[in-house]
Amino acid sequence: MRKMNEHNLARLEARLEDLIEGVFSQIFGGKLRAHDIALKLARAMEAHTRPSPNQERRIIAPDHYIVYVPPQTHKQLLEREPNLAQILAAYLLEFAADSDYHLNNKPFVQILADTKSDKHDLTIVAGHIDDRRTSTAAMQSVKLPSNETKPRNAQFVIDDARVYPLDRPLINIGRGHSNQLILDDPYVSRQHAQVRLRFGHYVLFDVESRVGIFVNDVRVKEHKLQSGDVIRIGRTRLVYTDDNIFDDSTGSITAIDLDPIR
Repeated sequence: MRKMNEHNLARLEARLEDLIEGVFSQIFGGKLRAHDIALKLARAMEAHTRPSPNQERRIIAPDHYIVYVPPQTHKQLLEREPNLAQILAAYLLEFAADSDYHLNNKPFVQILADTKSDKHDLTIVAGHIDDRRTSTAAMQSVKLPSNETKPRNAQFVIDDARVYPLDRPLINIGRGHSNQLILDDPYVSRQHAQVRLRFGHYVLFDVESRVGIFVNDVRVKEHKLQSGDVIRIGRTRLVYTDDNIFDDSTGSITAIDLDPIR
């Protein structure tokens, strides 16, 4: 990863000043500065750059960003500035151009409520939309209402050793430290999978992983999770459970190469 360009960061900060002085200062009480948001956006972008598979000298910047804010401010932000996601996307597009990064798609920004966010702060995570996988690209554009019904007591039991509760509408899974669920497994990609809340169910997606995801011994790109599903990510075994009544409908499984991971 290249060293952050201070000039480009200053330009991004300057663009954000008016926004901070308006909607953000009213909601965050002046505790969040333009410099703070600019730095978070820049770090999220630069932490997830990758070389182009076709042109090794070209750096590809992430084009999907999720901004997590406290629930009590989420509604206020969108009421005061309904186009906030589009505004931040425009800033990211300019910062990528200034930094000589390439984008496979225009930046797509989501602003989601997160109960774990500090009331005076926000968290930004970034990733790549894969044009080659239409199911994943469609997944990225789904709007996730913070009050959507979700399965009761949904959780992953990981290697029969620890429990990870599914308590938010989007969970990134992988080896990298930017993920919500971090798997310490050398066979797991840095950004390996995502779990998204869709229409009252959690759905598991493969996001450009090297070795894929297996659910009940079938390799999948996308799968609607049901209690009892056994998931294999790298060498890690996860069992999904929830307290919902059994549903006869089957998960949406797309079977591809069934060769096991070696």
